[in-house]
Amino acid sequence: MVAPVAGKLLILYLTSTPRSIGPLLVQEVDGTEHLVYYISRKVQGAEERYTATERHCLALVFTAQKLWHYFLSFPIQIITKCDPVRYLLSRPALTGRVARWLLTLAEFDISCATPKVIKCQALADLLAQFPSGQCEPLEECLPGDGFEALAANIDEQHWTLSFDGAAGSGSGGAGIVLQTEKGDRVHLAYKLNFPCSNNEAEYEALILGLIAAKERGIKHLKIAGDSKLVILQTEGIYALKESTLAPYQTTVQKLMKIFKSVSIVHKPRSENRFPDALATLGAKTEFEEKRACIEIVKMFEPSAVEDFSEPTEDWPRSIKIQLSTGVGHLPTAELSCFIVLRRELYHRGPQG
Repeated sequence: MVAPVAGKLLILYLTSTPRSIGPLLVQEVDGTEHLVYYISRKVQGAEERYTATERHCLALVFTAQKLWHYFLSFPIQIITKCDPVRYLLSRPALTGRVARWLLTLAEFDISCATPKVIKCQALADLLAQFPSGQCEPLEECLPGDGFEALAANIDEQHWTLSFDGAAGSGSGGAGIVLQTEKGDRVHLAYKLNFPCSNNEAEYEALILGLIAAKERGIKHLKIAGDSKLVILQTEGIYALKESTLAPYQTTVQKLMKIFKSVSIVHKPRSENRFPDALATLGAKTEFEEKRACIEIVKMFEPSAVEDFSEPTEDWPRSIKIQLSTGVGHLPTAELSCFIVLRRELYHRGPQG
């Protein structure tokens, strides 16, 4: 084994069998992969009933918890042919055990790559057949009350989906707000880069909102929109007269059957301003990339009176104290953007 070179990527090979799991951590220097660390253990207890997919993800989470000092100091690239691992890392929200695993991995810089040659994967497969340790159960506790609240039984929470669509010249926009009973929100804006009518844009917003709710594992949903035509056509009260809307109505009805409970109501436009603003933003904004991230910051004082002198207070420490004690001057909305993991302060970006 060799010490890793600072600033260079670490490569992780994973192996899982019905009786053991094991990672192999290497670093490529001058075209040669040098072994940095290896660890393995037996699979026991409830883990023996895991599916092959869960067992492979278990190997990744076990590695991150045991070698977290490497994961925090280096970018990690996983060499894997296992699509479920990519799925675990790419999903914005999951449920149950997999949700806790995803939150455990959120603080690390992890990417996936498809193996081009066998290299060290054969060695990892061989060493996994001779586990070096007995069963070491995963640490189920996660740091931070916010993470625990998000992972706690998300499929039984009741959500409200507010949607709105806007049509422009040659394009359109869709705005979506998903909100829990406790007030937690998810804001989504889409640019419809194709010609569409106002009614088609409204249907697009509803369909995209249902897909977003489905991907987040939501089971109980209340839908609210300001388009009386879309609401009443979905309820079956209005007849469908425009043939172009038939595929949209069919898609909405199929998606609504996925949820355990779903209802749809009409709300006045005055109560649907946030989704309307998101839809307008999507329709009016032009950008070359497939995805654009926009962060909106609420200002409580005019910028003209801002004090630009060097701060004398240790502001990270004051934020940590306010997070732990609740005593401080930072507004709750701004404080929610920070979280403490392993005694370090992190700021949450627009994507969580």
